[in-house]
Amino acid sequence: MFLALQADVLAATKAVDVFRANFREPGIVVPPEEMLISEIPEPRHGQIRRIVNSAIAAHRIGRVEPFVREFTAELVDRMIARGRCELVHDLVMPIPTSVIAHLLGAPPEDFEKWGEWSDEVVQGDYPRLNRTARGEGLAGGHPEFAAYIDGMIAAHRAADPPPDDFITRLLATEVDGIRLNDVELRTLLAFLLVSGNETTRHLLSNLLHTFATRPDLLSALQADPSLVHNAVEESLRVDPPVMLLMRECIQDTTVRGMPIRKGEQVAFGIASSNRDENHYDAPDEFRLDRSQPKGHVAFGGGPHVCPGASLARLEGRVLLDVLVEKVDRVELDVGYRWSKVPVFWANGPQELPATLTAVGG
Repeated sequence: MFLALQADVLAATKAVDVFRANFREPGIVVPPEEMLISEIPEPRHGQIRRIVNSAIAAHRIGRVEPFVREFTAELVDRMIARGRCELVHDLVMPIPTSVIAHLLGAPPEDFEKWGEWSDEVVQGDYPRLNRTARGEGLAGGHPEFAAYIDGMIAAHRAADPPPDDFITRLLATEVDGIRLNDVELRTLLAFLLVSGNETTRHLLSNLLHTFATRPDLLSALQADPSLVHNAVEESLRVDPPVMLLMRECIQDTTVRGMPIRKGEQVAFGIASSNRDENHYDAPDEFRLDRSQPKGHVAFGGGPHVCPGASLARLEGRVLLDVLVEKVDRVELDVGYRWSKVPVFWANGPQELPATLTAVGG
């Protein structure tokens, strides 16, 4: 079943006792220590989620903001100096991969590795089958990624004194009085490194595409930079990085009188919900003056809203702040055609060959 209306999507996201996140194909059984956080049943899900929230809590995001601004400004200056560039790879990918590494305690200079491994994971069979042609689980299916994470864990354990970062805190964290084992640690860190950059990349790419094809919007932000916040929210609504959420029904239920049986898959239509004419005037228009700009479900809803929502919003606002300050025009190559990333649930361009022209240039 596909839920398209916002009221139905919101109600379903709150019904955590009825719908459980599951991208796996029927019959795939994942060992508990290798379950992604979205798959872990309650009450352990809530306990692990609190650990994730501690990594990207508001005070930590506040502390990382100077790094985000300095890094983004350096990248934009580099793109302006270069002239023509490929924005998805050269500008967008380094930002969220470096930021999540900075937050967690991974080496930010390895952002290209994280980007490549993230793409390999989400575009491969592992999310559906818990394996690839190379082997079972993350360690078998993506051995380089798993080995790198295991190496970080080992290095943090051996350090004297250990660095003051999330990985060190994670090693000392207990759930029900028991510390996470090495496989659980690897799974959680892999989830954070992938989820902390993959969807944010699509948000940033969609923002750049919008302002390249709608120069009037960039002019509006330059005239009133306070609209940057609204611009990020409207991009999330019109072009959500995640088009839909897949859920497994874990008990019989009904939606609008239609029965859904235990074990059936249900798609929550994020993109359609965000353009529900019952909630939005002119839902297909990109407007900077919407009265409730956050009234969308781009990050899900209910108790399981995406834990990285605040960080993604920060990175989107910072990118637009820097563009407003430094860039007069974003011009896509002549003949450019939008090509979507090759994942059915994701929404973002694969590439953006373009030229950034400096203010006053």
